[in-house]
Amino acid sequence: MANFDVVGKPCRRVDAYDKVTGKARYVGDIKRKGVLYGSILHSPIAHGIMTGIDTSKAKALEGVVSVVTYEDVPNIPYTSCGHPYPFDTPLDTLILEKHVRYVGDPIAAVAAVTPEIAEKAVSLITFTYDELPAVFTIEDAMKEGAPEIHEGTKNILGENEYEYGDVEKAFSEAAYVFEDVIETPIVTHCQIETHISLAEVDQATGRVFLHATTQVPTIMRERIAYALGRKMRDVRVIKENVGGGFGGKQEPVYEIINCLLAIKTNQPVLLDISREECLAMTRCRHASKVYLRTALDKDYKFTARVITAYNNNGAYSSHGHNVMYNIASEFRALYPTPSMHFIGKSIYTNLLIAGAMRGYGIPQETFVMESHIDNIARALHIDPYELRQRNIYHPGGPFYGEDITVGSCGLQEMMEKGRKAIGWDDFQNTTSADGKIKRGIGMACCSYLQCCYPFNTEWSSARVQVHEDGSASLYYGCTEIGQGTDTIMPQIAAEALGVPFEWVHSVLPVDTDISPFDPGAYASRQTYVSGYAVKKAALACKEDILVFAAKKLEKEKDSLDVKKGYLVSKDTGEQICPLEDITRKMYYNTRNTQSICHEVYHCPTDNALTFGTVFAIVSVDTATGKVTVEKLLTYLDSGVVINPITSAGQLYGGAVMSMGYGLMEQVLINPKTGQVYNDNLLDYKIPTMADYPNVEGHFVETDEPSSAYGNKSMGEPPNLAPAAAIRNAVVNATGVTMNRLPLTPERVWEFLHPDDKEDTNV
Repeated sequence: MANFDVVGKPCRRVDAYDKVTGKARYVGDIKRKGVLYGSILHSPIAHGIMTGIDTSKAKALEGVVSVVTYEDVPNIPYTSCGHPYPFDTPLDTLILEKHVRYVGDPIAAVAAVTPEIAEKAVSLITFTYDELPAVFTIEDAMKEGAPEIHEGTKNILGENEYEYGDVEKAFSEAAYVFEDVIETPIVTHCQIETHISLAEVDQATGRVFLHATTQVPTIMRERIAYALGRKMRDVRVIKENVGGGFGGKQEPVYEIINCLLAIKTNQPVLLDISREECLAMTRCRHASKVYLRTALDKDYKFTARVITAYNNNGAYSSHGHNVMYNIASEFRALYPTPSMHFIGKSIYTNLLIAGAMRGYGIPQETFVMESHIDNIARALHIDPYELRQRNIYHPGGPFYGEDITVGSCGLQEMMEKGRKAIGWDDFQNTTSADGKIKRGIGMACCSYLQCCYPFNTEWSSARVQVHEDGSASLYYGCTEIGQGTDTIMPQIAAEALGVPFEWVHSVLPVDTDISPFDPGAYASRQTYVSGYAVKKAALACKEDILVFAAKKLEKEKDSLDVKKGYLVSKDTGEQICPLEDITRKMYYNTRNTQSICHEVYHCPTDNALTFGTVFAIVSVDTATGKVTVEKLLTYLDSGVVINPITSAGQLYGGAVMSMGYGLMEQVLINPKTGQVYNDNLLDYKIPTMADYPNVEGHFVETDEPSSAYGNKSMGEPPNLAPAAAIRNAVVNATGVTMNRLPLTPERVWEFLHPDDKEDTNV
């Protein structure tokens, strides 16, 4: 691989100082004269029609400026999905609802002079409704005669199917056939900063300005304009610092309501929802139920797979069936199988809305497939590592993914290194003296795409302006949400320009009036797509510099280069002059003055795969069901690592987030009413520092030819395989199949004692 000057170096995060010292500005820090405070009234029932609403007491409360209900909003159905135009999910949502479909559906909103008055006013609104039957599970929603949540859908939001090879023949000739049913739960994002926005109306133009904590400012602008019946030019979105998103901020949730309040009051409105609202009434990860049937030959090679997958999508489409499409693509990628039949369905239920969450369906797919493989290995009495080696993708072997070229793959190296480092071959299951504590070892593999090509609009643009002294301003629309984008993009630009990292300054915040077009932070796409646009813009500027320098110095352009802020001889590396000597002359030359500025877009024509492998050692207290992760060893092939510091943060953070998915996280819901039980961070369990296991993270670097500098996706892949590796280690320790997450002490104990009462939570 190439030797870079800036790429691959541990450049300090450009936002580190401001965030550590508290200087960084978030939406909640913005002060406006005359600001009002918003509050939302949510439906207390899971399904029903509002027959009347009385806001008179709320409006009479001193300090209340405006009350809006479902009677006051445009009747424009829209989709909140955070994907670019054209819409790829059903237009099934209104700003405020009369037909409520889950506990939490917004039906009214208030703007008042204090947060306390706004909340009091909401409590004074009374309403009547006709309650309708509700369905909360996939099975109930699909029953014949089930109440339709959206008319004419039969509660099927979307479905897809593909088949290749000769599945029927493969099963008839199989040496072995195995079946499984595996389930994953509803979980939620738990980002530090809840959904918050500041909306205001420009008095001179009537435009709506929104300061938002969002992953998708461009799409946010489009959805706001559409839902309000306005043009995109009437809306401006400024993305402030984001206190975590994990996919939960990849769409407008309550921002459109806030814009409506600002329009009605003609004053700035701050809408800052509570933690309880955020957990129970925003977005979550889909619960899934997957049926698998796999055929193997006598050499334990997969010959056919049949997979039927169901996602519980909740009450509205949000990202809809797109998550299932992503699941469908990955099921065929990591374990190439000659014959395969996939059926996927996304189901409406009267639950909180499922949308985008880190991994976009692939944490579910990875857990399901990796658990299924271990179940097969146990039944065949074969090493799970060996079973994977016989079936996993090998470079140069067959591959059945559409529109994907595997240009780089470090799977074999990761698996072999992890096997040795964890002591796979030497591991012995051990039991405590009293027989209660048992130890186990497990592994899991994963793969993940780079972007949305060719399934959705996929392109980004960037603008680079080189100044007189050789420094540069960098403009882009891709969004920093904690993952390090605002550090990575200047690194790429500096490498392409041939200047020190410190010479490149990003122009922030991202602002839809100023920043070049970019769909936003999702699909782990930004370094792969936006980074390439940055490189191309920087190289275009460098080309101008070299053309000018060659003419000025009477040399061949191809004999020159820029390195570390100097014009140099390409062949010898000898410094000719400081870059500033050239760039200053370009700006201040009476005959040939020119600006050095280019805006360039990049549209990928490929979609590579990131690969990962995780190993885990656990101990299980069979008396209590408590699982302790003794060691988590995680490897990732993300191509060339642009910044080791930011990348390590992703690798370790993703591993622990996935551990939470495997062992403790679940949104618990009353199976009779649809109300969330654990809508707070005391009762909704996520890992804390006290739970942090012994984690080791390693990168196996490959060189991906379709990216800017050999890089591949980094944000979501670390979050995919650890939960499955932990589950497989627990099964290895206990000898009991566990096909449902999370593996809480209660659930593990129930798996070990199957005669006891089953979990009754949705």
